[in-house]
Amino acid sequence: MAGMLNRILTAVELTRIAAGFGALCDIWFVTVLVQLGWRNQISDWTVTGLLVELAGALMVAIGLFGYGSVLNDLLDVRHDRAFSPERPLPAGNIQITQAVIGLVGLLLIAILGAMLLGRDSVFLTMIVAAALMFYNAAGRFIPPVGIVTIGLVYGVHMLIPSYRMPLLLAIWLVMSHVMILALLVHLLEDKRPRISPRGFLGILAGWCCWSAAVLLVRPLRDLPLWPGGDSSLDLMWPLAATVLMAFIGWWKIRTAGTGQRASERLKRYGAAWHAAYAAAWFAALGMWIPAVGFLIFGLVGFVVMTVAREVSGLGPGRLRFR
Repeated sequence: MAGMLNRILTAVELTRIAAGFGALCDIWFVTVLVQLGWRNQISDWTVTGLLVELAGALMVAIGLFGYGSVLNDLLDVRHDRAFSPERPLPAGNIQITQAVIGLVGLLLIAILGAMLLGRDSVFLTMIVAAALMFYNAAGRFIPPVGIVTIGLVYGVHMLIPSYRMPLLLAIWLVMSHVMILALLVHLLEDKRPRISPRGFLGILAGWCCWSAAVLLVRPLRDLPLWPGGDSSLDLMWPLAATVLMAFIGWWKIRTAGTGQRASERLKRYGAAWHAAYAAAWFAALGMWIPAVGFLIFGLVGFVVMTVAREVSGLGPGRLRFR
């Protein structure tokens, strides 16, 4: 039992499955939204159809972000042998050949999941996989490029269930959330290379450019960003979620004590907050059942991530199984 648990924890550490929790919340949010429609206006959906699409979205999220994480470790194996020998690959917990097989397998899982969602979904899945390859091979070594790229990865990933997804405001919010967290993590962990003043301007310019691209798509086609029959006051729900995340982030950074611990907390809370955003958008649309469902899902995910962190020995208690 201990050996099996150790293998499971090693796989979780290698693939950083917890980091993909936010992506899973995002893609499930879009799947449910597209199936149910604005304020449940679409009535031709079925439970079976919804479950099939949720299963496909689950495979896409786990496959893509597991693929990205394993690719990161494979490219960094020489660096980790010198500076992070406790990582699964340099520690010998997983052989490089096994990691390569896992890498290919995860990408195939993502593609198979996308096939359940449609032909366009397969194409978008390949775009996200290519973007993850670019990020891991080159983008992350240039902070302005890497931070903007990872935000775009999450944004395009949300379009996989349906590129006609009407609520582009939600995509913009997630993209901005991911970019801000990536920037803060880079600063808190004092990563190299450091971000220069010109780099900060590059990040801001990239965010402004892609924000305009996302937010102007529907207005340029004479389509509303928000349902015409709904009050703009309903947007207070996602606004409140954003403000609360900002406060929690500030509080966790202030009380963490070290940059590394603050970074870890931001990653965990930031991942769980994707579910809070989904719940807030559904609340704004008056769709209370999925709103409550995503809120519960976010709480469960946060607890699971916290327990996994403690059991794997990353927490302050550094728990270990004998």
